[in-house]
Amino acid sequence: MTTAQVVVNKFATVGSMWVVALQLSPDEIGMAYLALALWHYLVLLPPLTLGDVLVAHQRRFDLAAPEVRRIALMIGLGCAGLMFLSAPLLVTFYSQYPPSRLMALLWILALRPVADALCPVALASLRRDLRYGSIALADGSIQLLATISTVTMALAGASVFALVLPQVVATFAKAAAYWKASRPMLAPTRPVPPWMRGRVRAVIWRDTLRAGFAQYAHNLVVLLPAVILGRFSTESQTGLFAFSFMLATQANGLVASQLGTVLQPIFGRMEQDPARQAQAYRRVLRAIGAVAVSLTLVQAAVSRPMFELFLEPKWAVAIPVFTVLSVLEGIYFATAPTMSLLRAQRRFGVYFGWQITHLAVAAATFYLVAADYGALGVAVASLACWSVSLPTAVWLCGRPTGRSAWESVYVFLEPWRVCLPVGLAAWWASDALADHGAWGSALALGFVGPTAFALCLMLTRWANPEAWMDIRPLFRAAMGRIFRRRPGMGATT
Repeated sequence: MTTAQVVVNKFATVGSMWVVALQLSPDEIGMAYLALALWHYLVLLPPLTLGDVLVAHQRRFDLAAPEVRRIALMIGLGCAGLMFLSAPLLVTFYSQYPPSRLMALLWILALRPVADALCPVALASLRRDLRYGSIALADGSIQLLATISTVTMALAGASVFALVLPQVVATFAKAAAYWKASRPMLAPTRPVPPWMRGRVRAVIWRDTLRAGFAQYAHNLVVLLPAVILGRFSTESQTGLFAFSFMLATQANGLVASQLGTVLQPIFGRMEQDPARQAQAYRRVLRAIGAVAVSLTLVQAAVSRPMFELFLEPKWAVAIPVFTVLSVLEGIYFATAPTMSLLRAQRRFGVYFGWQITHLAVAAATFYLVAADYGALGVAVASLACWSVSLPTAVWLCGRPTGRSAWESVYVFLEPWRVCLPVGLAAWWASDALADHGAWGSALALGFVGPTAFALCLMLTRWANPEAWMDIRPLFRAAMGRIFRRRPGMGATT
């Protein structure tokens, strides 16, 4: 259900990005992406992380919810104030951008932590009860309206503000929708001794600091390329990377974007059975890897015809960057399940250590390549960093149950050995067709891409039957929902 709303919104997002690409220059897109990156850097404790902490303590949910709400509001207001006061200094640091526009973007984004602080308790309540239909309805409808608003503002000449303002308003709307759907209790049904409230408060603060700084480190890792490029490269290179990144993540987002929300409470219910929890984690990686690697390699293969058919020539230089980032998405698929498992196990220290180590290595690497090699150099460096970081994280997740380093690496090699030959063949065919102009590019997108994806799934069924056994029910359920006939028409329901 969550993936269904993501599918609809991903198509809408791709359409809106096409409009934005026609209306905005690479410099303007780079400025909006840089402002978003700076916002993440100033939100030292992401308020939404408190929802993960509350889900991790779901057995004491009613007792902890009031404390979580209070702490979230404190953090949200504090981060908003910090960002509002820091905006003038940041504008002078990135002086190549128009100061008034960049400062206005940062002040608009300063409202976002307040909106995020209103979400954790209500969203955690829905997640605890596995009410993903309500979450999907709220997220899907509001995000669709935000995307339509982005397109409308871009066509009206709102420039970079079209990429930022609708998303801030959408976060406030989601908070209201979560509260209306869940209505969680914020007062215990029976008196609670002061010592117990104090103990719960201390535990929530402890886990909030651990989980918050771990999530903060992850946010820095994800948006580090924009910050490095914005400082040491040109505005155009920053914009090329930002546009390629936003476009490259769409396909993998169809599969992985909702896993963090869905998996943590499910893993949490298995905390008394580590072996079963580890087996579930392994199955998730195996199933999502088979689909995500197929999607992202095909996406990389058809990058040239897609850009040449739908985008203006000014974006042609972004094709190699988009291709590398698409390949990166074929490794990044393990991130959401891995973070969900570490949160469910309350191993926030391991989560933080993994992210801060990756951040240090990536920052040094990006610094060395950004000035000379621009967006493409940073994209290749990012691919190299995640290729080492994620197998290491999977190994850390498996240590309590004795998973070997080779088993952790094989999680990634398994789908790649099946899909890589198909991806290379699709890339050769797409590139050859693109040489013949618009009709060749259209044929590559309409025939080569879908055929390659279907072939990858067929080969998975033959070469990796365990993964196929987990994927097949998902496809059957999806097709059943699409083609199911109504009662009274001769079909069983």
